[in-house]
Amino acid sequence: MENYHVIDLIGEGSFGKVYKGRRKFTGQITAMKFIMKHGKSEKDIRNLRQEIEILQGLRHENIIQMLDSFETKTDFCVVMEFAHGELFEILEDDRDLPEEVVQKVAKQLVRALDYLHSNRVIHRDMKPQNILIGANGIVKLCDFGFARAMSCKPWS
Repeated sequence: MENYHVIDLIGEGSFGKVYKGRRKFTGQITAMKFIMKHGKSEKDIRNLRQEIEILQGLRHENIIQMLDSFETKTDFCVVMEFAHGELFEILEDDRDLPEEVVQKVAKQLVRALDYLHSNRVIHRDMKPQNILIGANGIVKLCDFGFARAMSCKPWS
């Protein structure tokens, strides 16, 4: 925590809370996902550590980038790049999207999924709430809580 300032709450769910943050000394704006340890089973903790491990290895423009992670006595914290909006909110507010916007979003999601699958990762929770819109309309797939890394070799 000594490297970050927490600015504002930007979202919350059953997992915990997401805050807008700022990295000290650089001014970089981040999203800080705090996941409470209290009430989590050993399996939940294992899955959380697996999510962090999966995110650490991913580098793609259409996948939210994890910048840092750490634990406090009460929480896990995953620090990610900050994206400006959620596809779900856009759909809720606008109701309709022009076909060219839908095509642009779909193409970026296909690129993200192709990258994940070529790296033997399955997301398993595709929904508008897990699709963020970054700067310049760049789509960012996020929330890898249900993701799994495939360990076996594909059939030849």
